[in-house]
Amino acid sequence: MSAHSILYRRIFSNVSFLTIGRVANAICSFAYISLAIRALGLRDFGILILIHSLATTASTITRLQSWQTMIHFGDAPFKTGDEGLLKQIIGFCVRLDLLSALAAIIFGLISVIFYSFTSGWSSQERLLAFAYLIVCPFKYTGWAQGVLRLTGRFALVPVTDSATALFRTFGAAIGFFAHMTLQFFVAVWGGTVLLDYALFIFFAIRTLRKDAHIRLDWQSTLLNWKWRLEGMWAFTRSTSLNQTLSLVAGNVSTLIVGNLLGPAEAAIFRICRQIADGIVTPAQLLSPVLYPELTRLRAERNWKGLARVTWKIFAILCAVSVALLIVSALAGGKIFALMLHLHVKGSTHYISIMLVAAAFSLLIVPLEPMLIVMGHVSRLVRARSILLLLYFPILVVLTRRFSLTGACYTAAICNFAVLIYWVWSARRCTRRAIKGRTHAQPTPS
Repeated sequence: MSAHSILYRRIFSNVSFLTIGRVANAICSFAYISLAIRALGLRDFGILILIHSLATTASTITRLQSWQTMIHFGDAPFKTGDEGLLKQIIGFCVRLDLLSALAAIIFGLISVIFYSFTSGWSSQERLLAFAYLIVCPFKYTGWAQGVLRLTGRFALVPVTDSATALFRTFGAAIGFFAHMTLQFFVAVWGGTVLLDYALFIFFAIRTLRKDAHIRLDWQSTLLNWKWRLEGMWAFTRSTSLNQTLSLVAGNVSTLIVGNLLGPAEAAIFRICRQIADGIVTPAQLLSPVLYPELTRLRAERNWKGLARVTWKIFAILCAVSVALLIVSALAGGKIFALMLHLHVKGSTHYISIMLVAAAFSLLIVPLEPMLIVMGHVSRLVRARSILLLLYFPILVVLTRRFSLTGACYTAAICNFAVLIYWVWSARRCTRRAIKGRTHAQPTPS
C-alpha cells in the first residue's frame, strides 16, 4: 500500500470517528430545538438563541487558537519524546486559553449592555444574558483539543459531542414536559458548555499521562508567562485572527438579524443555518483531521504530496456538495417544519440558499489548512478582513430591503467570494512551492 493510500485511510478513519459524535449531535439538536420551541414559543426561543450568540460571539472574537499552536510546535517534540519541551508548549497553550477567557468576560459584558438596550429587551432578559456570561471562560478547550489531535485520540471527541448533545436533549425534554420557562432553558444551554469543558479537560489530562507519560506541573504551567519559542506569538496571532474572521460572521449575522427583524426571525435564520451546517458537518470535520497530516507533509517538505492530498479532497467535496444541494431541495423544508411544528413561508427557499452558502464554505475546508501550514496565514487574514468589512454593511442593507431572503443571500455571496480567492491563492502557492520558491519552513523542533 502506498504512503498516500495510508494517509487517505488515516484521514478518513479519523473523520469517521468525529462523524459519529456529530451525527449524534445532529439527531439530538433536531430533538432539543423542537422541544425548546414547543415549550417557549418562537419569540422566547429566539431570545435564547440571541443570548447564546452573544456569549459565543464574545468567546469567538477573543479566542486564541491554542490547538493550532499546539500542533504546529508540538508535533516534533511529541515524535521525538522531548517531554520537557512538550510540557512547556502545553503550558503556553493553557495560558493562551486563560487570556482568552479573561478577554471574553470583558467583551461579553460590553456586548450584552449594548445589544440588550438597542434591541429593547426586558430587564429579565437582560439579566439572563448577563448570567449566561458565566460560562464564557469555559468555552476555551483549545489546549485540550490540541492534545487529543496531536496524540491521535480522535475517538474521544465523539464521546464528548454525544454526551453534551444528550445532556441538552434531556434538559430540553424536562423543560418541555415540566412546562419550564426561559430561565430553565438558559441554564440547560449553559450546563452543556460546562459539561463539554469538563470532559475535554479530563480526556486531555488522562491522554497526556497514558500516551505521553506527562504530568503537568500546574504551578509552572500557570505562572511561566515569559516562556515562548521563536515565532509562537506571531503564529498564534495570525491563525487566531484568521479563525476569528472566519467564525465571527455567523454569530454576528444572527445578532444583526435579531436586532433588525426581531427574535422570532433571528430564530428562523439561525435554524436554517443550523440545518444547512448540520447537513455538511461530516465533510467539514476534515479540517481538524487534515491539519496535523499536512503539518507532517510540510515538515518533510513534500510539497507535491501536500498539493495532491489537498486537491483530491477538494474534488471529493465538490461531488459531496452537489449531492447535498439535491438533499436540500427534496427535504429541507420538511426538516424545518418538523423542527418548528409550524409552517413558515419560504423556509425551503431559505434553507436552500443557506446550504449553497454552506457548500461554498465546505469547499474551503482542505484549502485553508494547506495555506496555513505553507506559511500564508497573512494572505488569509487580509482577504477575510476585506470581505468582513463588506459583509456586515451588505447584510444590513439587504436584510432591511428583503428581510430574511436578503440575509441568506448575503451569506451565500460572501462565502462564494472567499472560495474564489482561496482557490486562486492555493493554486498559486502550490505552484511556487513545487518550483522551490516558497518561504514555508518545517515545524520547529
